[in-house]
Amino acid sequence: MFKVIFLVSRKQGTTVEQYREYSTGTHAPLVTRIPGLERYVVNYSETDAGAEAPPHDGLIELWFESGQAFADAMASSEGQAAVADQAQFLDTERTVMMVVDEHVVTG
Repeated sequence: MFKVIFLVSRKQGTTVEQYREYSTGTHAPLVTRIPGLERYVVNYSETDAGAEAPPHDGLIELWFESGQAFADAMASSEGQAAVADQAQFLDTERTVMMVVDEHVVTG
């Protein structure tokens, strides 16, 4: 399985609530249409009261059968639509993408 993780930050002037609402209500349906997508998980950052905000607002996980399946997915019209939509609510200059080799230790 091929896994890609994105560290994302909301666009300046966007509240946490607006970011989460757009991510769930508008962006997620675009992502779920991407061909070859096996699994899609959105992890939202949480901040303890009085603690400094984390450097990113979320961690996004995408799974595909292979690197080629990921490349094909991103080249598709659905993949391009999801990528283009990021500019509506994310600071795309701060997005970090990592291809990872997942090693499950427990569970």
